[in-house]
Amino acid sequence: MKRKEQSIKIKFKSFPVFSLIFISLILFADYLRNNSIYFMPKEYKVLMKIVDQLASKNDLSEREIPFTITSGAYTAYVAEELELCRDDGCYYFANLDPYKTHRNVNDIDINELIKQSYLVNGIEAYAWSGTTVMISQSTFQTYGENNGFLACTVGHELSHIIFNDHIEQSKKLSEILKDVDERNFEELSINLENEIGSYDLKELSFNELREFIELSLSRESEAIADNNGTVMVINAGYENDTCLEELTFLTSTSFYPTDTDLNSTHPGYIERYESLEKFINAYIESNQITTHEPFKWRWIYNRRKNTLIFRPLKS
Repeated sequence: MKRKEQSIKIKFKSFPVFSLIFISLILFADYLRNNSIYFMPKEYKVLMKIVDQLASKNDLSEREIPFTITSGAYTAYVAEELELCRDDGCYYFANLDPYKTHRNVNDIDINELIKQSYLVNGIEAYAWSGTTVMISQSTFQTYGENNGFLACTVGHELSHIIFNDHIEQSKKLSEILKDVDERNFEELSINLENEIGSYDLKELSFNELREFIELSLSRESEAIADNNGTVMVINAGYENDTCLEELTFLTSTSFYPTDTDLNSTHPGYIERYESLEKFINAYIESNQITTHEPFKWRWIYNRRKNTLIFRPLKS
């Protein structure tokens, strides 16, 4: 037993020092690649630059905000066509990390699928569950060098998070439905019908009416996020009509609907444009363009998690 221990010690001592240094350098380089903002993919660097500009002239609250860049909805759409998923399960493919090498699924090259999605020119961004801003990789491809358009999209999604839109929508819905039962359901239907014109609500069930109200509140929330996001963009120094031009670009590039569909979560292009144009004119005329006191923040990048986190530093 003693001879064996002695042999192990001798082998360890003979291990070259430069090998330890070499391994340490490899580990350090791997750490930098996976955690340093200097080695992030180009899209994350563009995103960080835009958020820095917005944060320098706007109050983004004290919340930590994660960003993630995903493969996008086209990936999910084709995955469903190829019978790799069904219904809501296809979100898995929409949220895949486009910077990671993926294994084939049922002999389908997922990496090729993501690459094709990148070339489709889709513009997609979400404030997922009111906490994380998710942006498709193709969004950066489509906007190209026009960072102002991307700033409008980012500002819009930040508004959803900063102002807790998902909570406010739920509170409004709860207030509307608080006293609704079979006795006054018909009365509520008639009142809502009067508010929106000729849309027929008389034949809707309670669940259908609830969904209708949720969609109406969602469209209202989206219009408010347009306004708040535009304020951030104007405060940050972009031209006043940047977000109006972005709406037109979005509609022409990504086949965004022009008319408002009452079964949609978003207003149509015409309604959004007119509403935002009216808001911008009022905002400029009121001379309310102000900047807040500067604050500090830091960025935390994690390649393995595919996240870039905006973390305000408390003073």
